[in-house]
Amino acid sequence: MKKNIAIYVILAASIGCSLFYFIKSNSLTKQLEEAQVQQGQISEELGEYEKLAIIDSMLLEGKYDSAIESYTASLKVREENKMGIPLRIALAQKLAQVKSGVNAKEDSVKAELDSLPKPEIASAREVRKYDSLNFTLEKTKVQLARLKKQMKDKSSGQYLKFKSAKGNLMHYVGKVKNGKANGYGIALLDSGSRYEGQWADNQRDGEGTFYWPDGEYYIGTYKNDKRSGFGTYYWPNGEKYAGQWKEDKRSGTGKFFDSDGDLVAGGEWSDDKLVEINDR
Repeated sequence: MKKNIAIYVILAASIGCSLFYFIKSNSLTKQLEEAQVQQGQISEELGEYEKLAIIDSMLLEGKYDSAIESYTASLKVREENKMGIPLRIALAQKLAQVKSGVNAKEDSVKAELDSLPKPEIASAREVRKYDSLNFTLEKTKVQLARLKKQMKDKSSGQYLKFKSAKGNLMHYVGKVKNGKANGYGIALLDSGSRYEGQWADNQRDGEGTFYWPDGEYYIGTYKNDKRSGFGTYYWPNGEKYAGQWKEDKRSGTGKFFDSDGDLVAGGEWSDDKLVEINDR
């Protein structure tokens, strides 16, 4: 009798183990399938970002009509508005209008230059006029070049032109409320820099990214038009600072990394200086 009970116990344990491993195997199989689906979705999204980057390069090269046509085709294919295509189209159209106006101005200046008399020895007055017109022509070219900068992300909006607190002229496309930049938008500065992110009454406020012409850029939060809160600042050589900011300066806990990604210094910062070292 005891022998039979032992056999039943062993048999029940075997069935229980088999059932457990069967359920565990099904669960792992399901997780693997879900992971494969997620990987496929990520690959698809990466492919869309790569295609969008190619179109953005057209915009940087000044091929506005081709960029608008490609953006429009991408908009028809993708129903969701996660890539900011409508905003790219609006900004490309505005840059195309600016380019058209500058080209007309260049043609006018060239026509006036061609109309100048060309004696063997020009008078001092004619030389001054020629130099003035040449300066005007070069200035218009520089103004156009400053607008040929890359841009990206979110929904369609309106165009505004205003000056920042530091006096920089901004060409803005994005959400507008009460005649000012409010919500998400992109701004090109006359200095050649670019900001894309959240705005509040023509000031950077919330999450955003700022690009400088020399290759430096910042990704993080803003308050009252200044870097405040957590953010990461990148240098062209690969170095970066990740940590807290206050009024455009490193303030609070933060870490500085070299171009290889190794920690150089970490701790407490104040007024852009490391005041307390903590390597952890």
